[in-house]
Amino acid sequence: MDFSFYDKMSQAKNEESNEDGKGLNRIYNNFVYDFLYPNPASVMAFLDNHDTNRFLEDGNDLAELKQAVTLLLTTRRIPQLYYGTEIMMNGKKDKSDGYVRKDFPGGWNNDTQNAFTNGGRTQLQNEAFNYISKILHWRKDNSVISKGAMIHFIPQNGVYVYARSFEGKTDLVILNGTNKEQIFTVKNYNEIIKETLTGKDIISGNTIDLTKNRTLSPRQSLIIEL
Repeated sequence: MDFSFYDKMSQAKNEESNEDGKGLNRIYNNFVYDFLYPNPASVMAFLDNHDTNRFLEDGNDLAELKQAVTLLLTTRRIPQLYYGTEIMMNGKKDKSDGYVRKDFPGGWNNDTQNAFTNGGRTQLQNEAFNYISKILHWRKDNSVISKGAMIHFIPQNGVYVYARSFEGKTDLVILNGTNKEQIFTVKNYNEIIKETLTGKDIISGNTIDLTKNRTLSPRQSLIIEL
């Protein structure tokens, strides 16, 4: 179990990525020690579990959750998702252990909400659910994610970039770890992009022009198939 990843994510979510080593720089510095593992791909990573605060604690920051889940589901690890993450369940242990182990809403006697259905979830919950579902279906039987090597780059202006590659296929992950717009500078990643002109955004399905720099919105997460 990658408790180091959990610890760094717990800190990074409350920080902006900067030159002081905070935010997503913590994640970069966590992965630089992967050489210590005989096989990093066999290590289980997690954002939270029944013995910790839920990732969102008492908040409901969807961009923060999307970024964390993007990392969890695309990095070189076996991912564990704690139930309820997909509908933004939150809670902190300082209230009680039971507060982070609440029943999933739906299927229980006297439930007023059934989050197993689209209509039983709020708009914000559906956005989280659909985002996570999209990545999970995409990564199913995806050998690039399950078997691919990982190369990552030290964050530049708060933007953390890494790639997974396997048998000539590459998936590129771009994370803006700041609360302001940043520029994804293509030339910094020529080692990965090479002569590729376009890629596919796996969430929207849109074509991404890889010949031009791209403006990233605050806390934006992108997964691009090259």
